[in-house]
Amino acid sequence: MKYAVWLLRLGFAAWLVPAGLNHFYPLFYQPYGNVPESTALMTALIDSRLFALVKAVELFAGICLITGWRVPLALVMLLPVSFNVWYWDVPLQGWGSVSAYYGWAVLGANLLLCLAYIRTYLPVLAMRTTPRLPGSPMLSGDGA
Repeated sequence: MKYAVWLLRLGFAAWLVPAGLNHFYPLFYQPYGNVPESTALMTALIDSRLFALVKAVELFAGICLITGWRVPLALVMLLPVSFNVWYWDVPLQGWGSVSAYYGWAVLGANLLLCLAYIRTYLPVLAMRTTPRLPGSPMLSGDGA
């Protein structure tokens, strides 16, 4: 299981790093969509300069996934981006389009990796916790 998570993490990062880097240093053509709705969304993102933020998040998260640094945080930070990639590829481009497979793959990879790191998110979801200093040992009944 550990190797499957590792392989999924590296595969997802192999998409994130070039996709994020492409905005700042053009590597390949950036698609704008085949239907008016997807083209309008992409144009709005670029005109509002939010697209640069999206690409910076992709690049940063991809580097985190490759290096193993703060992976759970990077995955949560990437969830809104992955959902919007899915939304652009599946409902806007078309449920039966080729890009729909890509949208499902991106969202699925992010959700599966979040599920693989669920133990790191559980303390955040605890009903009651006692405050403690970072680095101090957890006490029994600390919510985790």
